[in-house]
Amino acid sequence: MTNSALRPAVFSDVEGTLISISFPRTYFEQARSMGLVPTFNVLTTATLGVLAKPFSSKSKIGGILRYLAIMTAMRNVPMSHNAAVMERVIPLLQAALKPKTIAQIRVFEAQGYPVILVSAALQQGVAVFAQTLGWRGEGTIPILKDGVFTGKAEKPLSGQEKVVRVQAVAAEMGIDLARSVGFGDTVSDVPFLSILGSAYVVDPDADLRAIAATKGWMIIES
Repeated sequence: MTNSALRPAVFSDVEGTLISISFPRTYFEQARSMGLVPTFNVLTTATLGVLAKPFSSKSKIGGILRYLAIMTAMRNVPMSHNAAVMERVIPLLQAALKPKTIAQIRVFEAQGYPVILVSAALQQGVAVFAQTLGWRGEGTIPILKDGVFTGKAEKPLSGQEKVVRVQAVAAEMGIDLARSVGFGDTVSDVPFLSILGSAYVVDPDADLRAIAATKGWMIIES
């Protein structure tokens, strides 16, 4: 396929960029309220949460601890419950959408850009959430055994792994990355934003704001 036949698209991070709450935490809390989460998971996740508290959600250490909490939270839970949990989660995510980010993405969507969400949250949840918005969702792929989440996953969809997934989706969908636009909110989003033609950073910290200034990226303050 020649470059002239390729189309541009929007690639957007989710947590902190598109929504103002934690997707994994919201999922965990709803699953727990439904009695689906083992007590051990609850205790371990709480411990990891305490350890992560001193660190910003945008920091590397904080990100690692929160990722471990995500993996621990749903260990030994059958993924067959995903649809029921997401029925409760979707309204909460919809209520937490960041209006300015949504509005800007919708501008591109109106011009014919397909929208692909890329998130470290688990694939099954991201895909369902994206579908409610009329978009495509790409997330961390969990490792299952007999349909039950093992607490392990393929490489988390963060940092350089987002680059790999974005490139794979672009090849599949016939997308011109050089004409595409990205949305992110942390330094870990810089790698995938950097392979796109333009980018927006949402409520950036000082480090990301400085990077955005050097790269000419636009800033959205919610």
